[in-house]
Amino acid sequence: MGENPLVSWILAIVGSLFVAVLAVRAFGHWAKKEWGALITHTIGGAVVAFFIFSSQQAVQILKMVGTKMSTVFTG
Repeated sequence: MGENPLVSWILAIVGSLFVAVLAVRAFGHWAKKEWGALITHTIGGAVVAFFIFSSQQAVQILKMVGTKMSTVFTG
C-alpha cells in the first residue's frame, strides 16, 4: 500500500511541531527540577513520536493488540 505524498508532508510538519513543543516543555520541567513530570513527559512523547513517525507500524501494532484483546474478551 503506497503512502500519499501529502500525508507524508503533513506528518513531517506535525512531527516537527510536536518535537519543538516537547523540547520546550521538557526544558521547562528540567528548569523547575520537576523530574517526575520530565520523565513522564519524555516517555509519553516517545510513544506519540513513534505513532507520528512510524504510523504504518503503529497501526499494525494496534491491530495486533485489538485482535488479542477481542480474543480474550470473547473467549
